[in-house]
This record gives sequence, structure tokens and C-alpha cells, in this order.
Amino acid sequence: MKRSTYLKASFGIALSLLVFTSCDDTLDGPQAIADFTYEADPNDDMTIHFTNTSQHHHSSYWLFGDGSDHSSEDSPTHTFPAGGIYEVKLAVMGNGTGNEIVREVSVIDRSLLGERIQDGNFENPENWNVYAGGSVEVTQHAFENGQLILSNGEEVESNVVVWQAIEVQANTDYVFSAQISGGGMHQSWVEFLFGDDEPEEDDDYSDNNQFSMNTWAECGIDPFEGNIVEIHCAGDGETDGIVNFEEGGTKYFAIKAGSWEGTLGPNGVTISNVSLIPADEL
Repeated sequence: MKRSTYLKASFGIALSLLVFTSCDDTLDGPQAIADFTYEADPNDDMTIHFTNTSQHHHSSYWLFGDGSDHSSEDSPTHTFPAGGIYEVKLAVMGNGTGNEIVREVSVIDRSLLGERIQDGNFENPENWNVYAGGSVEVTQHAFENGQLILSNGEEVESNVVVWQAIEVQANTDYVFSAQISGGGMHQSWVEFLFGDDEPEEDDDYSDNNQFSMNTWAECGIDPFEGNIVEIHCAGDGETDGIVNFEEGGTKYFAIKAGSWEGTLGPNGVTISNVSLIPADEL
């Protein structure tokens, strides 16, 4: 989720307005101190109840960091458009003096929690989209016994992209996991990607490669078996499997596998138990 850049300027105006409307006040007495707490509505994840706990104030001005109008209520209730982290600011006025506070408010869309990848055991092929991915022959692929099996011949040029759309929440740590095994590849790759753009037919999809076996990076040449996050040698992902999305919404999880004048091995590559779960649920 993008953070709002207009808040600082708007808040300067807010304090000026509060000072102007309080011009009859004196500077005697304690200075206003801004503070607030918040809690989610038990029946609506997107609705947050704010409690103004400021001291020595009589006027309030709220900005919620989501582009919505300000509120002058003392303790407002606000509904956010989506889950994520928002910079909420409160300015208060009292005795001719102003004060403000900024807090990051985490809004959790619980509909986006739980397993994000559907059919990670490949039992229902209709949950997956498949295309060749580039102007080469399609890598052979089969959904069998809870596994995705990818194979080709020897010294071939092939590729395949197996993908699905997923929904995620911004600024949330998810843990990715996938079991992978093979008998040793030659001039080949198997990649796990989380892209912003929908894969398109004949496109050699390469958006946000996180974890991959790649013989040019010197892994997958010998027989291998294990969790891809622990044995991968290419991609931006770390061995803890954490994947975080700056912006929430629809992303595209893809598995891409192929060879360039090579082979995926005598029995191909087998993938199973693919999962993407929020870290705080593990």
C-alpha cells in the first residue's frame, strides 16, 4: 500500500486552522498533548474505532492516510478501503497551543488470511492455467497423484508456465513452501514467481522470480530433493521463505520450467505441497 505524501502539508494547514479558530484562547494553563488508541470493529475488519486520549484539548483534526476526507470528531470511527498499514495523524488544540501525533495503524483484512494458493497439491487441474511461455515447444506437464510433474526430452528447447491468480494483503509476511525433486538437470530451470502482471500466452514470464533451481547458477545439476526455499540457488527469496508484498490485491503465482538445448532430467521434476500462508498463522 502506498503511503500518502500529502499528509504533512495538510496537517500544517490543519494546525493553522485550529490556531485561527482558537484565537480567543490564552496561553495560560497546560499545553495540549495529542494521543489516541484504536481497535477494530468486531464485525467489520475494515472499520476502526479511534479513541482520542489527548490531554488539555478542545479541538481535533484527523487524517486517516487513505485519501479520504478529514474528520473533526473527537473520537471518530473510520472505514478503510483495504487492508494494510496506514499513517493516521491527529492534531489537537487547547489553550492556544497545538500538538500532533502520527501512528501507523494496521488494518487486517481477514478474508486475505489463511492459505493463499489454491490446490497446492495439484489435485484439480482446473485451478491452474498453463501455457508454453515463449516461442518454444511446451514442456510436458502432468497433474498426477497430488504432484505436478514437468518433463521433456534431451537437448530440447522447451518452456511452460503454470499459474493462478492469488489475493494478498499489503505489508504482510507470508511464508512460501514447495517440495521439489529431480534426478539432475542440464541447461534448465524451475522458477517460482509472484508477479504483478497476469501471464500472457507466448510471453516468457519472468516477473518477480523468488525461488529457482537453475543449472547456470550451479544448482539442480545433481539429483535434488527438498523444500525449494532451502535448496534454491537463484531468485530474490531468502531461505526463510518470507514473501512480502508492498501493495495488496491480486498477484500472480507462477511455476516456470524449461530447458535450452538441455533436459529437466531422466524423470523430470516433481513439485508438491505448494503453500503460501501468513507468517503469524504458523
